[in-house]
Amino acid sequence: MELVCIVCPRGCRIKIEDGVITGNTCKKGEAFARSEMTCPMRTVCSTVRTTFSSMPVLPVRTQGEIPKSEIKNLMKEINKVTVDKKVKKGDIILSGVVGTEVNLIATESIPD
Repeated sequence: MELVCIVCPRGCRIKIEDGVITGNTCKKGEAFARSEMTCPMRTVCSTVRTTFSSMPVLPVRTQGEIPKSEIKNLMKEINKVTVDKKVKKGDIILSGVVGTEVNLIATESIPD
């Protein structure tokens, strides 16, 4: 298996053969490769609709990582959301997304 590490800007090309990891230049790359082999995780950034003409969409992100296999399900949840009240950066938009303990939070505030 061959992959590109996404932990830092270096983008190391990591090879995994018979459980042996090569090509990483740091321990974070090795941990990333092990995670990719067992349960790949991702932080997701997106937008949700609002009812405010001054900001028709609100940027959001997961507060932590979710299983990569759940991204499509998360996007289905996100596409159902319409924010109809003023929120501040960091406010929780959805709690415990896709059966995890990870929240979806606003990354901007809706201005007054």
